Amino acid sequence: MPKITVTPVLLGLNVAVFGLMLAGGIHPMTPAIDSLIQWGANYGPKTTNGEWWRLFTAMFLHIGILHLVFNMVALWQIGGFIERLLGPTGFLVLYLLSGLLGSVVSVAWNPFVVSAGASGAIFGLYGGLLSFLVRHHDMASHAFLATLRNNTLAFLGFNLLYGFIQEGIDIAAHFGGLAGGFLCGFVLTQPLNRVSRARWYARSALVGVTGLLLLGGMTTLLQRVDDVQAMLQHFASFDTTTMVTFDQAVAQFQQRQRTEAELLRTLEQEVLLPWRAQRDTLLRLQSQRRLPQRQQQLMAALVQYMTARQEGWELLQEGLRTHDPRLVKSANERQRQAEQVFEHFSTRGQK
Repeated sequence: MPKITVTPVLLGLNVAVFGLMLAGGIHPMTPAIDSLIQWGANYGPKTTNGEWWRLFTAMFLHIGILHLVFNMVALWQIGGFIERLLGPTGFLVLYLLSGLLGSVVSVAWNPFVVSAGASGAIFGLYGGLLSFLVRHHDMASHAFLATLRNNTLAFLGFNLLYGFIQEGIDIAAHFGGLAGGFLCGFVLTQPLNRVSRARWYARSALVGVTGLLLLGGMTTLLQRVDDVQAMLQHFASFDTTTMVTFDQAVAQFQQRQRTEAELLRTLEQEVLLPWRAQRDTLLRLQSQRRLPQRQQQLMAALVQYMTARQEGWELLQEGLRTHDPRLVKSANERQRQAEQVFEHFSTRGQK
């Protein structure tokens, strides 16, 4: 193809989206994680709970202007050649499928990483270039192709190695995009001396539809991931509501507005029953070992707090039933320990 049209459009879209993000108030160098998620970044707890569009939108978001510049320079360098090689339709199919596969692999590898950027799609372009070089290995002695092959291997080697040693790089998306691009490119690359445009478009459409169906099937295999951050935020209101219910029940009992049987019933049904269910949910989330360290620490402290509260209420429950003041005293002591854990947990959460 003598002209390129899709590459500059993709470049313009990425820049335009970043401009909108800046206009929306995000930091140009280090956008906040919450802001990226709001704009449509790929985040397992959101993506796997029905927001599958994030697999696509994340491809056009960037984590700061340096991230954007690096990716756009790479897109411009490789995009024009691949678009001329595959045509605009084939190029767009390869680019989008590679980016989507990169997003899917990212979620599968670590669903708690907030992922954004065109890197997966760009690695897909290099994967497509590799497949072209493989299919035309008989032309490897050509000076241009030899240089192209060496530059491609150097680019991929450096970036993959850098992704392993540098924190914050979504290496899974890079590998996913590279694999997707290689497979698409292997099918889409045509012999250079005989190309039928109609057949070219038909093949590109077939690869696009097949790729989307396969990606759709892959998403059904992804495990649903709970949003720990949202769970922690929800717990604040749950804890407040439960404590109000308990304090009101105790106050009414002390004022003889509620019998001991009524207090025990409230304690079991309105306090302990939902509290145990909430604690079981947190224990299940805590068992997900891929949680970021910060969330693991908060979850551990929260579970410790909930356990202390629950044990205190269960001691109070038993003390009231057996009329044993020692158990009631132990219950009060356990509640004080729970409050100490909560104070420590709250302090850590504010740092």
